[in-house]
Amino acid sequence: MQSRLQDRSRPPEPLARLFDSKVLGYAAALFVVVPFLVLYIDGSVATFIPSVQSEWGWKVASAITIMGSGLTDAAIAGALLVVGLKAGRPREAVVGRLGLLAVIVGSLSAQILKNLFCRSRPLAEKSGQFFVDFPCLGKGSGFISFPSGHSVTAFALAFVLSRAYPRYAFLFYGLAGLVALSRVYLARHFPSDVVAGAAIGLLAGWITCRFSVFSPVHGRT
Repeated sequence: MQSRLQDRSRPPEPLARLFDSKVLGYAAALFVVVPFLVLYIDGSVATFIPSVQSEWGWKVASAITIMGSGLTDAAIAGALLVVGLKAGRPREAVVGRLGLLAVIVGSLSAQILKNLFCRSRPLAEKSGQFFVDFPCLGKGSGFISFPSGHSVTAFALAFVLSRAYPRYAFLFYGLAGLVALSRVYLARHFPSDVVAGAAIGLLAGWITCRFSVFSPVHGRT
């Protein structure tokens, strides 16, 4: 009991370093890959995906993709916040706040970029083309493919959770990766959309942890 009290009394470690070269390097590497995917991979994958879709696969992918919804990710973060506040666990409360903020920052960034790039979705008219009917604000969901909003919020939340609970980082990022793959399988996005979304999500999570006004919590960086 005494050791637990001592652990709680120790100064918390920040969730993000002053300059986390690893995270920024990963995000930069993902962005570098995007043009290659747009030029050489997206079209082939979009043509191939319908041939491997099945009723069972569609159901599984649809269930997985829900985890990347902004509302779902916000609910997960909100639940952590409530549990932390109600149970007197400041660590969980801060993680919930940071996670919620990361999801919001990621979602807003994704929506702005979607309406700037105006990329047509795989099954929409002019599939894969950018700047279709620019500006595409209010033109419908068929023209806001880039980047994948589900991938952005999934990876933003995964970043925060992984920094707070590094032991389970593989699980958090694995689930985020499955969300990204589900978007491609459901023909809602191209590979480049989800890769760009992952990069933006990592940046949203890092920026939130780095510049947040909330207190840091225990977690390795």
